[in-house]
Amino acid sequence: MKLLKKTLLATAFAALAASQSQAQIAIVPENDQFSLKLIGRTNFDAGTYFNRIDTEHPDNGIAVYDTRLGVSGKFLEKWDYKIELCFAYNNKADATTISFRDVFIKYNFNKTHHIQFGNVFMPFGLKPLGLAYKFIDDATVDNTICSARKMGLVYLLTTDPFNFTGGIYSDGNIDKGYAQFDRGLNLAAKAIYRPIVDDATILHFGVATLYTNSPTAASYGRNIPQTFTNNKPTLEKLDFDVDHYSRYEAELIFIHKRFMLESHFQGSSCEPHGTSDRYHMGGVLAQTSFLLIGEQQNYNKVTGLCQNASPKNLEILARYDYLDLHDAGHQSDLTIGLNYFFSKHFNMKLNYGVTKLEQGDAHDTYNTLQVRAQFSF
Repeated sequence: MKLLKKTLLATAFAALAASQSQAQIAIVPENDQFSLKLIGRTNFDAGTYFNRIDTEHPDNGIAVYDTRLGVSGKFLEKWDYKIELCFAYNNKADATTISFRDVFIKYNFNKTHHIQFGNVFMPFGLKPLGLAYKFIDDATVDNTICSARKMGLVYLLTTDPFNFTGGIYSDGNIDKGYAQFDRGLNLAAKAIYRPIVDDATILHFGVATLYTNSPTAASYGRNIPQTFTNNKPTLEKLDFDVDHYSRYEAELIFIHKRFMLESHFQGSSCEPHGTSDRYHMGGVLAQTSFLLIGEQQNYNKVTGLCQNASPKNLEILARYDYLDLHDAGHQSDLTIGLNYFFSKHFNMKLNYGVTKLEQGDAHDTYNTLQVRAQFSF
């Protein structure tokens, strides 16, 4: 445990040093046959509830949240790789644990066609953004419907007007160092069409689908989107005894210079054993941002996702999401925020959120204020 704490502290100081020096720790040999770059991040979060919840859920807190450390690079000209570990507090184990995040190799046939193998996010939702996520925490609907990383074999097509990602994934994960093949599988695909792509404007339409066949029950849990304490309110969790279920998504992104608008519709359906009823869960999220300081919103054509603003940019943003969990109730979240990017290694984020829950006759509202200092290298 002492060694782990020292590692976390060293990571934080390394990130801070990188943010000030603009340096990147890297090895690039003359023959370009192999390169290695040290990567990492750590988040310092603080926040408070404006209305007291109960004695089991503190009003405020400070957390060192989601610290990562890893390496990435290239080898043999056409191969990319990435290995990333996460150091985070595990509430069940009451200890800080180490788990795998991105662990993959990627072969680039050319700039258009690629194949990837490893532990990666499936092409669904906003979770693949990682460091580029504009808000402090995930939208509730995205966090509920979307899946974690899985071991998979993926094909990627990338052009200016079109993107396509499709793959087959195990339904197990490698947090324990292995992914069992008898945990089922996922089939996932996403297609993106961009009728407008230029230096000032992006118009993006996307659709995605995800089919899961697994002996593990379909589970839908939800939480208030906050990170400053692990002891946050846990809402009712839905578990369905099913062999297979499906998820689907439609999205729109529009960027013009300083302005960005993005919306996602996400859903999931299943038919539990012993019933002829089909359950539908899902919702919508919409977010928008405007650069108070800065000239152009950033967009990554490879991932098909909006990126954080450039250094020295000041961004104001808002997000609304609504989640419907069938008979288990509804949840809506409104978040407004302010982001400033001091450099490519250091940014500050401020979020104010209002969460409304409806579960039967119970109606609850939670108000939170959060701040994050994020260091990366």
